[in-house]
Amino acid sequence: MRQTTYAAAVVILFAVSPARAEGTLGLDEVITAVSKSPNLVADIQAELAKTNLKADSVTCIAARHGNHWTYLGGGRAAPYECEIGKRTIRIEADRIYFDERGRLLGDLDKADPEHAKTFREDNFRWTWTP
Repeated sequence: MRQTTYAAAVVILFAVSPARAEGTLGLDEVITAVSKSPNLVADIQAELAKTNLKADSVTCIAARHGNHWTYLGGGRAAPYECEIGKRTIRIEADRIYFDERGRLLGDLDKADPEHAKTFREDNFRWTWTP
């Protein structure tokens, strides 16, 4: 029941915020996105080995930049959520944006969607359920 309530809250949050809409991507893409965190990658790979799954066979849900992001519209970003076997991993990250010239624009709340061309994620935090 608690997971269902949490999932419903996440869906509602994504539905009302265009910058945080939901989209899918493969776990292999998530591993690439979090590659700066070797402990996280090792944790994911250990779970894949336990369940005898391959990363390219697991689909994840992620935040999606809305179409109002000139350069990033449709692009995926944290939080990521992936069901690997009977367990689910949720990965949070700090995200900062940069303009066309590589100048810092700030985090999601401060960055101008018309000028943000790239972003970087770091400080990955993850939890497993159950």
